[in-house]
Amino acid sequence: MSLSIILPIYNAQEFILDSLRKLVELLEKIQTDEIQIILVNDGSIDNTLEKINEFINSYSGVIKFDLVSYEKNRNIGFAIKKGIEKVRNEIVIIMDCDLPFKLDIINESLRLIDSCDLVSVDRTKRRESYNVGIFRFLLHRGLIFIIKVMFGKYIKGIDDFVAGFKVIKRDLLDRIRFNLRSDTSLVHFEIILLTQLLNLKGANYKICFVYPFLNTDTNKLSTYSLPKILKTVIKILLELVMMRIELSKSIRFLNVYYIVF
Repeated sequence: MSLSIILPIYNAQEFILDSLRKLVELLEKIQTDEIQIILVNDGSIDNTLEKINEFINSYSGVIKFDLVSYEKNRNIGFAIKKGIEKVRNEIVIIMDCDLPFKLDIINESLRLIDSCDLVSVDRTKRRESYNVGIFRFLLHRGLIFIIKVMFGKYIKGIDDFVAGFKVIKRDLLDRIRFNLRSDTSLVHFEIILLTQLLNLKGANYKICFVYPFLNTDTNKLSTYSLPKILKTVIKILLELVMMRIELSKSIRFLNVYYIVF
């Protein structure tokens, strides 16, 4: 098994070094052929990029790093898609740079990925997954409700779509990557939706779920101001409308259905 981890990063100077140390400490214990960490600096305007370079330059272990950096902040979905372009291994982990869940979620997900094609997070089944402020709780549950209303028949049996953690096999990622359109955290929903649509077209991809414990030490950190959060929410809602409008459009290419959003 070889492993690639995508970390989208924005204005994380206060905690990125600690996050990278904790992540590397765990990953170095995993038995794998190669581990690649793809760090995507999404237009940070603080000292995040300097902190990242400081860590990479001081690291002397076996993990390989790839750094993607650009000046203008484009949001987390865009950063994830830029990270996907650098993936070279067979199992891909996408996670938030503040490590919002306790890191045993990685080992649990890697055990599941042996029998699944996609492992996602379900925060609706465990109270410890929701130890956040009321504003964030309502945003998360409200978005889940809207998605179920708009896309219910395509995502039947799935209760959570938008938490920032995915483990996905490379062959599935290669089938959906060019159809990822969202520049926001909605990209996590797109991954699930595209997998479900492929299954409706005759594929047999299995989605599994993990039920995480929230890391309360880091999950309280936010790199977005309230105005930026509200702007992002509006953008997410507009993206959802566009997805629903375009959902029926599909083309056949080399005997494989690709959904065009």
